[in-house]
Amino acid sequence: MRRILIRGGTVISVDAAVGDFRVGDVLIEGNKIVAVGTDLSDEHADEVLDAEGMIVMPGFVDTHRHLWQTGTRGDSMDQVFLDLTKSQRPRIAAHYTPEDVYDCVLAGAADALDRGVTTVLDWCHIINTPDHAEADIRALRDSGIRALFAYGSSMTRRPNESKAVMEAGDVWQHARQVRRQLFADPEDRLTFALALPGPEATTMEVTAADIVVARELGVPMSMHVGTPEGRPSSSDQSIKKLAETGLLGADMNFVHCCATTPAEFELLAAAGGTATACPSADMAMGMGTPAMGRMRAAGVRVALGTDSVIAASGDMFDEMRAALWAERAVQAQRVYATGSEVMHTADLHFSTRDALEAATINGAHACWLADRVGSLTPGKRADVILVRATDSNLWPVSDVVATLVGCGSGLNVDTVLVDGEFVKRDGQLTRFDIREVRAGLARSRDRLYATDNYPGIRPLLASAGNGETKSS
Repeated sequence: MRRILIRGGTVISVDAAVGDFRVGDVLIEGNKIVAVGTDLSDEHADEVLDAEGMIVMPGFVDTHRHLWQTGTRGDSMDQVFLDLTKSQRPRIAAHYTPEDVYDCVLAGAADALDRGVTTVLDWCHIINTPDHAEADIRALRDSGIRALFAYGSSMTRRPNESKAVMEAGDVWQHARQVRRQLFADPEDRLTFALALPGPEATTMEVTAADIVVARELGVPMSMHVGTPEGRPSSSDQSIKKLAETGLLGADMNFVHCCATTPAEFELLAAAGGTATACPSADMAMGMGTPAMGRMRAAGVRVALGTDSVIAASGDMFDEMRAALWAERAVQAQRVYATGSEVMHTADLHFSTRDALEAATINGAHACWLADRVGSLTPGKRADVILVRATDSNLWPVSDVVATLVGCGSGLNVDTVLVDGEFVKRDGQLTRFDIREVRAGLARSRDRLYATDNYPGIRPLLASAGNGETKSS
């Protein structure tokens, strides 16, 4: 097997047993990390990669992302969550073809890899037809990313329509076929889950039936709960109800959780389930207060997701900062409410190391992949990124973790390996011509916007010579 020695970088392993090294090495054999330390021998290495001036760390794990929405990037930056029922759902999602799904997911995966995300939970709820699901899976495979493909239903159905639609028959028939035919290899980069609408979009009865399907298939499941904070249904306490009916389990991931109570998080921790905060989107779209502090207090690992580039950057560096700032603001407000001021670092509760773990090893736990990825641990898969520490926004890199979290950007990511394969090297993605990916994405966007005269392109492009405008 091919051996690659990454030599002389600053190693942040995110594994307390391995430690960090101001100058260290990582040895890869085939698709696995075999050693992390200093002065590792290059005697049998097929390639020695000079990492001087680089930070060597595990790839990010994005635990909640709707990759299919890449074609409408930025469209909901000035919208609240409920606006989606008037814009994205009826006017855009209904018109997606399988080709659109492929182009958007490939571009989204390329964007994720480019910024250092090596694992993503792709929460796919654009499955208008079976071909839509298979196009998404094909794009994930072509990209080279590691992904937990979460098979959902269709966003073209509004939440208040889901009850009748989902009770009409078994919407998971094709999911069973996909699980059997396309996800048979347990060592594959792609693994399978179900993306359930959940009790807040359907009913407890529908959700219970969906959970039975997931467990029959032997796959984990993810669902949205606790949004938007403040609406009456947010007090439904979905996690509590699942626990009361004996359905809550370690095979469940709950996303957003803005209205989830401390007691519910305690139930989740006891059951071994996981939770994902999407702090950028949660705050930007009025979904609610990010729940990191309540998760941590109950013993639930904080994992992060970028949610969607319609309302967030898709950059895990930004997500780490959003988590850090949001949680510190929440904790500071609690101190202010006592008539005091923030006097001690401990009052802020959430550190830069906590944020880094949320974006790596905790994310791996949330995707049921912690035995494979999330840290630079010998025996785990070689999902490794190299970040340029010589870039002006990071120099002089005194406290490495604090600098990464506080000042880093996906633009600093120089090299990315997934399963020991270079998917980005020296600043360039290796699996495809990025110009073709961009062109496919633009074609998809233009067609989708034209279908319903969707006003998503602003300002319009001026026609040459006559001052008239056109949308594309």
